[in-house]
Amino acid sequence: MRIDQKKIRELVARTSPYSHDQLRREENVFYVGGELPERQTAETLYDSHFQSNAALFHLTFGDEERFANAENLARMIKKNFNAHLVGRLDFCPSLNLVQRAYAAGVDIVDIPLHACDRARSAGHGWQMEDRLRSLDHARAVFPRWSVVSSLDAGSEPAGSTVEGIDLLLKRDIVPLVELSEEAAGVPPEQLTRIFNHLQRGWQQNRVVLKPLLPLVF
Repeated sequence: MRIDQKKIRELVARTSPYSHDQLRREENVFYVGGELPERQTAETLYDSHFQSNAALFHLTFGDEERFANAENLARMIKKNFNAHLVGRLDFCPSLNLVQRAYAAGVDIVDIPLHACDRARSAGHGWQMEDRLRSLDHARAVFPRWSVVSSLDAGSEPAGSTVEGIDLLLKRDIVPLVELSEEAAGVPPEQLTRIFNHLQRGWQQNRVVLKPLLPLVF
């Protein structure tokens, strides 16, 4: 995969597609907010999917207190659409919640680590150790290479993000890299270094990426 500098600049400037209360489609990926009403969401998905089939559904769970709503949306999606479903839990789910997400039909779970630098993680309230514990729970429930964790390029030094990629791969967790708002101030060669290291890590560890390719691209 060639690292495209122009594409990186475009990604830095764009709004994140992940939202717990919005529904949007980017090419062949549906981004579904986990706090949306089930019936209206289903109708919108049907209409758009009928016109052009989506290759991947991405469900962003909201707060832990609203978990059941996203759980119902996951069941609805798996019951009615023939596509992989990624579930993003941007908190520290317990083993029970991870099991419930799997039982609801989530094929791939993403528990973002955001940053590997412990001081920066603590400063943003990302609870790195607790998230690693939740990722271990997920590894015990989901098949190999079906647990993902996202890192935010630009939120910490490039070297720390590279360390995070290696840390996740050692745990059989698929690392993904997103471009944070701070990435606009990072030299392009540093961002290229991160993405090149990510790609090498995928290749060297023979990570199964096929279900995630619509999201990766």
